[in-house]
Amino acid sequence: MDKQLGLSEKEVRERQAKGQVNRSPKPAVKSYRQIICEHTFNLFNAYNFCIALALVLVKAWTSLFFVVIVSSNTFLRIYQEIKSRNMVAKLNLIISPKTKVVREGKELEIDNEEIVLDDVICLKSGMQIAADCVVLDTPVEVDESLLSGEAEPILKEPGDHMLSGSFLLSGACHARVEHVGIDNYATKIADETRKRKPVSSEMVKVFSKVTRMTSCLVLPLSALLFFEALVLRHEPIEVTVVNTSTALLGMLPVGLVLLASISMMASVVRLGKMKVVVQEMFSIETLSHADTLCLDKTGTLTQGKMKVQSVVPLGDHSASEVERVMTSFVKGSLDSNATFQTLAQHFQGEACHAPKRRVSFSSARKWSALELESVGTLILGAPEFILPGHVFDDTIEEAKRSGARVLLAVLHPDFDVFQEELAQADPFAAIVISDPLREDAQETIRFFQENEVDLKIISGDHPVTVAALAKEAGVADATRCVDATTLKSDEELERAILENAVIGRATPQQKHKMILTLQRHGRTVAMTGDGVNDVLALKDADVSIAMGSGSDAAKQISQFVVINGDLKTLAEVVKEGRLDTNNVTRSASMYYLKTIYTILISIIIIFLNMPYPFIPFQMTLLDNFVAGFPSFMILFERNIERQKESIGRHALRYSLPNALAIVLTVLLVRLLGMQLQLSQAEMFTILYFSASLISIHMIYRIYCPLNWYRGIVLVLDIIGFVLASLLFWDWLELAAMDQRLALCIVAIVLCGILLVSIIARLVNRHLDRTAPFGPGGDTVASDPAGRGILKTILRRFQRERVGS
Repeated sequence: MDKQLGLSEKEVRERQAKGQVNRSPKPAVKSYRQIICEHTFNLFNAYNFCIALALVLVKAWTSLFFVVIVSSNTFLRIYQEIKSRNMVAKLNLIISPKTKVVREGKELEIDNEEIVLDDVICLKSGMQIAADCVVLDTPVEVDESLLSGEAEPILKEPGDHMLSGSFLLSGACHARVEHVGIDNYATKIADETRKRKPVSSEMVKVFSKVTRMTSCLVLPLSALLFFEALVLRHEPIEVTVVNTSTALLGMLPVGLVLLASISMMASVVRLGKMKVVVQEMFSIETLSHADTLCLDKTGTLTQGKMKVQSVVPLGDHSASEVERVMTSFVKGSLDSNATFQTLAQHFQGEACHAPKRRVSFSSARKWSALELESVGTLILGAPEFILPGHVFDDTIEEAKRSGARVLLAVLHPDFDVFQEELAQADPFAAIVISDPLREDAQETIRFFQENEVDLKIISGDHPVTVAALAKEAGVADATRCVDATTLKSDEELERAILENAVIGRATPQQKHKMILTLQRHGRTVAMTGDGVNDVLALKDADVSIAMGSGSDAAKQISQFVVINGDLKTLAEVVKEGRLDTNNVTRSASMYYLKTIYTILISIIIIFLNMPYPFIPFQMTLLDNFVAGFPSFMILFERNIERQKESIGRHALRYSLPNALAIVLTVLLVRLLGMQLQLSQAEMFTILYFSASLISIHMIYRIYCPLNWYRGIVLVLDIIGFVLASLLFWDWLELAAMDQRLALCIVAIVLCGILLVSIIARLVNRHLDRTAPFGPGGDTVASDPAGRGILKTILRRFQRERVGS
């Protein structure tokens, strides 16, 4: 096949008719029907449906109000996921990878899915290979690490096969497509090896664990409650069903799962409006825990608008000679990275010397070479990698110190041996390239440093240049700069990345090792990148963020893609992650409170052979004023502090003391009822108000320290609860209020708050003595549900009592 002509339109249509198109089985992009079914037909809704059906059968109409809440939540979740999905789909069209193909002698840019068998595709550095193909013309270097795990570049000569899923490290070539769709190598192995690393979500772990634990208790407890009420106490079937249903409604924190999902999906939409594609929803949570951010220089700290500032001839070479040779070099090179595009904009004359053999640029080599007719071999790249001992004049050194980038061009007479004899090359020219700092760099760097994020600037450029720009951007300790070429061992590399803020001349493999080193030391690492040299590090970072102008490979492997490339958008992404996690963490206590005390009360009343002290409508009202309204209103407060402890520990710190206090008040009211000869209706009224007010007291603890916003929300919550209780007094089945009953409620609530303070002190003492959340301390997976804490508290309480 003639690579210059490619396929004809007729040949393309024939292959399309035969299905020889590069379409693979689609990943799980949910349809509207799937989303609706998933949120409608699930365990939680089935659970609530069974309870509602039982209440309908006994005609307990006033107890069915929870169905309205469950239905509204289901609708809201469906709406939010559809909105989120559509936003992501719209943005994915912008970053969707495309490939240039040659058809009928013309280059066309098409979607990867439109490639057909035998298409001639044009590949260049940074592109991910969309279909298995055969190299037709020039040698290129390919990275197959996303497929094989091997990080070493592989040289592909004409006639060699290249696999889909790999990407070009250096060079450019034409290739003929030999497999499409499901016949591609990457598709055959189910894309497993080039998928993004799954995100470990603390929320998912904690919620799943609590759900599994409570689900195991639902059936046995409900069966015992039902049996005891119907058989032992001989209560009517209507009363038995209502009491049992109430206990079951309180056991699973259904609203929390909803809140977490909606919060994450809302963030996807908000970030989408900022032109950020979220490719892993729960990576938003992981990002909130990030304490280290690794930034590149070019295109991240700088504007990425490089410009040749000056060209300085070296030795006896004249400016006109440099202009002619450099123009021929640029015209004959197949490299297409940002540096070569900058050179192409500057050297725009006619090529005077024909190109012969090439060595394309790679981040590991830091140089490229081209043999030119009647000139010899011109090598262009980083001075330290070509002639390490070369000394520039003061003008060029000053340009380095001001943040400019300097390239060295040298001439060598023999292409066959120049790589072994680089020291014998003749200095030809120095090219100074400027790339101004982003206008928002200083503000963004200041945000990260003020918000407990350790910044590491890791670049392939000269350390002096990187340090100068880092200092201008306001990076703390920017003068602590290391040249990565001097790091000869893993121990030196480890010490360098832990103790310094700026690393220059880092190779892709060194960047990768630095990320792994930070993680070994307990850091949660977020990394930004845009080039092929960043892919290895991006793949293994806890959070990976690609710039929209970056390579296909970087965008495909990253969890976030910042389409507009603005540095300040990174700060917004971090803020969004922290906002979400803090909101859900604070809300978790509000939901787990009911789960804890419902299970414990159910166990206690089984032993005491007494009815469950609440009815469904009471629990629905409690849900709204203890979990629903306060947790919803807290979403509007922008808390962007880094999370200090895991979600499980935070929930235990606040929900456990109040839950245990409510359980103890049940026992206290039982004893008080026998002494004061209170009726069952009066005891249940005392329990309703005491449980409600002790629960609202937990909201006060979570909201502390109060500000004007939290204070108003808390007051509105209390007023709303009181008014709702008065309005629905009969539906709540409360006894008539008199002075004696009011005094009992006040006394029980005060006792409950006193118990909360005692238990909270014990819980806090235990949690504060254990390792804090963060580097070297409490990890996402360590005791998320707080196993053993209650046992330890009771043991310590007993020791202190004996000691006193």
